[in-house]
Amino acid sequence: MAKHEEGRAEVGISEKKPTDSNNFKMSGGAKIPFNIIDTALSSLKNSQSFINSGMDIATKTALDLVESFNDEEDVNSMEKVMLEFAAMDRSLNNYIRAFEETVNQVKREKPEIIPDLENLVQEKLTTIENKNSDSDLKSNEKYMYFMDQLKEMKKQCKSDLKKKKIL
Repeated sequence: MAKHEEGRAEVGISEKKPTDSNNFKMSGGAKIPFNIIDTALSSLKNSQSFINSGMDIATKTALDLVESFNDEEDVNSMEKVMLEFAAMDRSLNNYIRAFEETVNQVKREKPEIIPDLENLVQEKLTTIENKNSDSDLKSNEKYMYFMDQLKEMKKQCKSDLKKKKIL
């Protein structure tokens, strides 16, 4: 049994101490458990796949709407959905970038006192976000692919419609 400072005994729990490779010792002797930070960052990066899946589904839906000659308003609403996904993608990428840059800065500088990482990340994020513009969203790779696919599908459908009228 391991005895803890509060005087309570824990049964069956082994105390696992993080290895030094998972912690980063600052010049003042304090340690930051970067393995926890790396895990959180990895989870953020994994969530990128959900945004990409949503964009793929929105693209397929919009193409189906065009192909089945649905109302132009329905197709336009899918474009708005794609812009919302592009905004989520940009926000997530901005946060990941701010997070990574802040952690790397702390690792380089090795301050004696552990800084307020949350505040540092927020400051970095604000700086990054101040450079954003709405036109950035339309240069999102998946959004541009979506618009190209939509344009091609509309051309094809118009061509098919003309052929049917001739016959």
